[in-house]
Amino acid sequence: MSSPAGGPYVIGCDVGSQGTNAALYGADGTLVASAYEGYDLAFPHPGWAEQDPSAWSKALMSTIGQLVAGLDERSEAIKGLSFGSQLDGMVVTDASGRPLRPAMIWMDRRAEAQAAQLATRMSPADFYGNVGANLDSSHAVFKALWVRDEEPEIFAEAAFVMPPGSFVLRETTGVLAVDYSNASSLALLDPRTRAWSEPVLDVTGLGPEMLPELAAGTQAVGTITANFAEATGLSPDTVVAVGCGDEMAATLGAGVFSPGEVCDVVGTAEPVCAASSEPREDPTMLVECHPHADPDAWLLENPGFVSGGNLRWWRDQFAPLERRAEAEGNGDAYDLLTREAADLPPGSEGLLFLPCMQGAMAPEWNGAARAVFYGLTLAHSRAHMTRALLEGSAYALRDILDAMRNAGLDVRRLTMVGGGAKGALWRQIKADVTGLPVRIPTSVETTATGAAILAAVGSGVHPTVASAVDAFVAFEPEEHRPDPERQEAYEEAYRRYRDLYFALKPVFAAG
Repeated sequence: MSSPAGGPYVIGCDVGSQGTNAALYGADGTLVASAYEGYDLAFPHPGWAEQDPSAWSKALMSTIGQLVAGLDERSEAIKGLSFGSQLDGMVVTDASGRPLRPAMIWMDRRAEAQAAQLATRMSPADFYGNVGANLDSSHAVFKALWVRDEEPEIFAEAAFVMPPGSFVLRETTGVLAVDYSNASSLALLDPRTRAWSEPVLDVTGLGPEMLPELAAGTQAVGTITANFAEATGLSPDTVVAVGCGDEMAATLGAGVFSPGEVCDVVGTAEPVCAASSEPREDPTMLVECHPHADPDAWLLENPGFVSGGNLRWWRDQFAPLERRAEAEGNGDAYDLLTREAADLPPGSEGLLFLPCMQGAMAPEWNGAARAVFYGLTLAHSRAHMTRALLEGSAYALRDILDAMRNAGLDVRRLTMVGGGAKGALWRQIKADVTGLPVRIPTSVETTATGAAILAAVGSGVHPTVASAVDAFVAFEPEEHRPDPERQEAYEEAYRRYRDLYFALKPVFAAG
């Protein structure tokens, strides 16, 4: 394989919670090839979610190795490498970078007690004011505090605590650093100054010496290690940019820069991000303020309720025939499953689904919330339940968009990316529920694209983020427009969704 331009090339890596996708791009933004490798998640107890950090390193070596092996040219033509990595995870390592325990990833909610204890020393409003993030157990700082409290023998050995992006950067280059977006997911960074927040460090008791060095996502930290070069076939001169969080990479790779444009990242979780030229605050604290992948911008965003993960669970548990058909080459299991829901009316004839499989991020942050199907009757079928599941995520999306409006953004259009953006039914449901037009890029897997844009800037293939975005991003010509009749029907269904959540809130709190 070779680029129309014959190189130079860059590689962007989407280091997610279910697998890693590495993609090779020409300097003109042409996708030349990609490779994917999945890995396992562990759920040792309800609310826990863990992963072996070495799985990320192995997947990076395997997928990048496949790209290099398939290249017709010498590996020296690949100039840069970077990452869009899963946010809100916590890796605890010794001084050599060896993990001391499995990583606690974004969906891990075990640190509720640590969050509650910190709230007695700093109010949630003050916490949000200091770091732009909610005082919530999903953020990585509380996972570090859980290790300190519950596994003191491990914490006594710990030299560093870091997000997954810093771990893979160190594995690749030997350099320990963190970009502003990943640092912000630790809930320890002041987004206005892009420096560690001294008030929050003080109240948590964590020392800055345990944290990686701060850097811009576009910054070149050096070249790959000899070991990584040998494992992948890359040239030892390959330049590595720090990288960013996956939702920031996805937003960048979707070309979402203009005010009023919102990126809806439909992966296992569903982060919703809107670019801003300055830090903003949401008075309801439903959406947070974090630095963007572009060092000159910020994002007003909700870090993501479980969304595509719900649909995957539904497929895995309740669609054996569709999965078998896919295995036999007779179609995509998701398409087969959602096709039967397409002809049902908006609102699934009274059936509602609360998308809280691992807690809620909308209509409020609530780690105790759980998923619910409500309104089932003997008249309902599996197709109704499938549609209700898709609609539930659209209602949560509307909650977030309303909060963005409350923060002063004029929301005008959605750009959907990620695996869930491939489904035309889901795109139309979201247009009808939100009343906004929905578009998709020509490539919906934009996390790797965003990482490649950072690699292109860090390695000098492109001079600026803006020029790289112009080269790498294009959109499908057709948009999904909201249908007025369906939009009206969803108004009542959305009201009932909110009523259901708040009626059940005392039940969730009772555990």
